[in-house]
Amino acid sequence: MKRLILIIIGFFPILQIVSAQTELHFRNLDSLLSYAKKNSVSVKNANQQTLIAKWQKIAAQTGLINFRVQTNFSMTDNLELPVTYLPSEVFGGVPGTFKEVTTGQQFITNLNIIPQIDLINPTSWAKLKSAQTGSELTEISNLLAEKTLFESISAAYYNILSLQEQVEITEKTLQSADSLLKNVQNKYDKGIVRLQDLNDTKINKLTTADKLQQLQKLLKQQYYGLKILCDIPETTKINIDRTSNFDIEFMTDLETNNQLKYRQSLLEVEKAEAEIKQNQYMQLPVVSLMFYDAWQQTGNNSFFDNNANWINPKYIGLKISLPFPSISAYTQTKTAKINKTISLQNAEHTKLQNELENKQLKIDYEKAYAQTETAKQIKELKEENYTLALNQFNADILSSDRLLTAFNDMLISRLNYSNALAAFLHAESVININNRIK
Repeated sequence: MKRLILIIIGFFPILQIVSAQTELHFRNLDSLLSYAKKNSVSVKNANQQTLIAKWQKIAAQTGLINFRVQTNFSMTDNLELPVTYLPSEVFGGVPGTFKEVTTGQQFITNLNIIPQIDLINPTSWAKLKSAQTGSELTEISNLLAEKTLFESISAAYYNILSLQEQVEITEKTLQSADSLLKNVQNKYDKGIVRLQDLNDTKINKLTTADKLQQLQKLLKQQYYGLKILCDIPETTKINIDRTSNFDIEFMTDLETNNQLKYRQSLLEVEKAEAEIKQNQYMQLPVVSLMFYDAWQQTGNNSFFDNNANWINPKYIGLKISLPFPSISAYTQTKTAKINKTISLQNAEHTKLQNELENKQLKIDYEKAYAQTETAKQIKELKEENYTLALNQFNADILSSDRLLTAFNDMLISRLNYSNALAAFLHAESVININNRIK
């Protein structure tokens, strides 16, 4: 029995570890973004793209020399050797006649090793510039993807905070609706209100309960969406701390000057220029230094005959390779120039778009703040109206339909304020994200 108790106790730490592994706790948006940066498949794929661009750049750098070795090995068995007819008088024979002479060797073994390096290769220079631009372009594209991901995570995060608040508001409102129903029921039992008033109050409670269920389901959907964005396993539970202090601070100087999109467009122009040079340089000659080292053995007995000598010819020299002009190369260069023109026009458009988008973020922030302040004032007034209406109803000087109207107005104003607050906090976080990733 004692041993069984010890085994059970030993399982407690394991259960705690398993529990900790299936539950994630986030105190704020930054902690959520940190998790996404480490675990999101989108970010991981972006890192792999960076590695690909890095190795492409290294390949282009080594291509400047383009060291290569051409190796050939052959073994030839001449089954029938060529026959030549020579004048017989050369061999002391009768003039005017010919003698049949077999020439060549039956077994020939060749090994050729030809190392080469490029001394002048303009195409490789252009490829290196293109690879460098491509590497920078990949980094900018990854930053843009990360910024977009973080903005989406921010939207999901503040939607969850807002829905958590709305669920709590609706739960409390449902309790108020239940108390109101009991109050109207008492008045109905006393004959003070009509059956229609009682039915309207019941409908009000049912409507509030349905709204609560819809908000709970919507909150669950937002959690699923957040898991997709951050690549959190479906079975993992997420806990997000609710903000206890909803006081907001408007910062007049909060703005951004993120130029990632414009920088990306400029790199597209550089890439187009590199493509033009690459197509043009392909028509220039390539000067290479080459060394020839060969081993050859011939004989009539067999391959690798020990009685036959190996001949080792060698030479060193320069080789100039000049491509023949073609229509294909000409059209590729023309196409590359057209692509550059398009890239320049896109860059001008992107510059304007980037500047206006930055200003739009500032306007969104200001607009969200104004809407939040208005929603807050409306909420306070609607809450005051409901309190007054409830007191008047209890004093039998206000009808139940007007009380229910005040009740629903109060609930809507509270939910609207929660939505407006989330929109403001999201707008603020988007500017901060743009200032962080640039």
